Amino acid sequence: MKRPALFTFIFCLLWAAPALAGVGMTEAVFTDAQRGRTLKTHIWYPSDDKPAERFAENAVFEGIDAVRNGAIRPGKYPLYVLLHGTTGNWRNLSWLAARLAENGAVVCAADHPGYTSGDADPASVLRAWDQPLDASFLAGEMLRSRFKGVINPSRVFAVGYSLGGYSALALAGARLDLRRYPAFCAANRDRSCGYFRTALPGLAERDFVAAARDLKDARFTAVVAIAPGFVEVCTPASLRSISIPTLIIGGGKDRNIPPSTHFYPRFEDFPPNLAYREIPDASHFSFMQICKPGAREILAEEDAAFVCEDHGADRRAIHDRLYRYVADFLQPAAD
Repeated sequence: MKRPALFTFIFCLLWAAPALAGVGMTEAVFTDAQRGRTLKTHIWYPSDDKPAERFAENAVFEGIDAVRNGAIRPGKYPLYVLLHGTTGNWRNLSWLAARLAENGAVVCAADHPGYTSGDADPASVLRAWDQPLDASFLAGEMLRSRFKGVINPSRVFAVGYSLGGYSALALAGARLDLRRYPAFCAANRDRSCGYFRTALPGLAERDFVAAARDLKDARFTAVVAIAPGFVEVCTPASLRSISIPTLIIGGGKDRNIPPSTHFYPRFEDFPPNLAYREIPDASHFSFMQICKPGAREILAEEDAAFVCEDHGADRRAIHDRLYRYVADFLQPAAD
């Protein structure tokens, strides 16, 4: 069986992230009138202004530092569209957004209606095609925005996590066959199937047709999918047809989307330009923000302590490894 390159590391990176500097952050609201969707968006970019303030912090998660509405440092930068996961929000990958911006990028992340915190349920999330369409809309808006002068339109990347990982793959050309999902979940009892199980009987023919459509956007020149959902029901032909550099990153301790059932069986369908990397000690939620001391006790009140459970791993080291995978993979695409 043909397998893509699979790199795992058994060592721990004893690296501590430096205080972020040189990052500006602003907010925007983009409305897709044609589709009736409003996207509240945060944008990070290189800036030499001061002082910085704290964003995306709460009682559970650490935040990041940035200068609100700072001046954009002159230059030409890639554009990253970050895509959150099921019931997530723009904060989930804010640590990655700030680090990318610090190293020379314009990065945007939105809350996606129907999929975001407080506005999601299994039925709405299962109808997953709106988020890739949102990403295409965001790319167009950013390329027309006040940032257009500093964005290199030949370097537009999507980086998605969980549901957003599927969306990144969809932008590269992956297409869903949701008819296969009930059978997959009947044979697998991972947490993602458990989440969707009650919604599966409600799928109708129009949903299968909508899920199977081609959502590829040629403006995206490379994509990264972190612990992506629905790979197991992407059509073989659509995976094989992906022609842009594409990277899937799995977590070795992911119980929501275990690589052994969601990724490994599809290796034969991966084209040469679709690479796979795995972080052995990462759980599904290790890719989100750093949890504060006492976070698990707070989340336990909502039966969500698992969000901060890394099974003895160092989430900061996982973030550093993930950032290196993303940066190392997309840098050749930027040259």
